[in-house]
Amino acid sequence: MDLFEKKQPYITQNEDFLRLVQVAQEEPQIRQTLKSILGLDNFNRKSAINTWLEELKLKQAPKNFRSALSCLLDDDIARKTLAIIREQ
Repeated sequence: MDLFEKKQPYITQNEDFLRLVQVAQEEPQIRQTLKSILGLDNFNRKSAINTWLEELKLKQAPKNFRSALSCLLDDDIARKTLAIIREQ
């Protein structure tokens, strides 16, 4: 995935994030959830993701999933990820 130019060394090597994007492309329910969140304005997107991350932490969700999700706090990554999953 050569779509994350500035953050390319980090994001394209983050296997957990790449797996999250892959799952979003394959699973309609996950894709729709991410589309809904990523379609929000930056403030509300970050708020929704941070709330979700806190809930996942309390539920002791896998750290790699939480780490992948936290990548979407970055405005550029979120915008480009939304473009990718909208193609489906």
